[in-house]
Amino acid sequence: MALFGRKKSQPLPDDVEELETPARPQPAEGEPGVDRDWDRASDGPYDVSEWPDLDGRVDLGALRVPAVQGMQMRLDLEQGTGRVVGVTLGFGASQAQLQVFAAPRTMGLWDELRPDIARGLVDAGGAAEIVEGMMGKEIRARMPGRAPDGRVAFQPARFLGIDGPRWFLRVVVNGPAATDDTQLRPVLAYVRQAVVRRGDEPRPPRELLELTAPAGVVEAAAKQAQARREAAQRAAAEQAAPATAVLRTGDATGVAGIAPGAEPGRHRAPAPAPEAPQDGVPKAPNKPEFT
Repeated sequence: MALFGRKKSQPLPDDVEELETPARPQPAEGEPGVDRDWDRASDGPYDVSEWPDLDGRVDLGALRVPAVQGMQMRLDLEQGTGRVVGVTLGFGASQAQLQVFAAPRTMGLWDELRPDIARGLVDAGGAAEIVEGMMGKEIRARMPGRAPDGRVAFQPARFLGIDGPRWFLRVVVNGPAATDDTQLRPVLAYVRQAVVRRGDEPRPPRELLELTAPAGVVEAAAKQAQARREAAQRAAAEQAAPATAVLRTGDATGVAGIAPGAEPGRHRAPAPAPEAPQDGVPKAPNKPEFT
């Protein structure tokens, strides 16, 4: 029974229930974490029940992120399985990786995971400090790495955790935004526009939610990879072609007995015969034509 076009004054039949549309979150005035406290339910990131429309976002399955012209987006693949385990977004010289995990129905994960992450960073030779950030408690870390000259170098990073309805979103920020709050603000503004779609199936807490590539992206990536392989094969063939041509020309000149640059009709003197072998071992010519 179609209900479209019903006037407000017309009541519904007794056997029909009117479906309630979830109220779209209405954030308060001001920038969250700067002008006022951040509130996840109204400021985001949102659950799909709170923001069911794509509204220009890229659909990655368990995660929907805004599509911004000129922004770099990379899907992070798990080595060995090839499944998509996260998405890394470029904000100029800074990057932010987003990953989604299943969480319990009654409690979040961030309070439980923060000490584990900080301890793991310290055990790996880095440093970690838990501080109050623009979106709640965060970890400011220095992660050990290797510089081009082989020396140990430390990379600053921020770890943010957002607890939602039965899901947990982890954000790792690298680059200048990891230490500069001014450069961090547009990154967080983007993260707050993300939408998580966990699904209704039961999952153990901390299970990583696999993402899916948007329609057409996998096919386009395969075509680009094939085009790169074909271009590399053509380049290799073009590099090998001149060497082959020179070698064949040399062979023909040697067989004809014509010295390069000699006048037509004039022949060069035959090459001297090789010296007699000593002890049964042939001796190479003094000036071999080709090696």
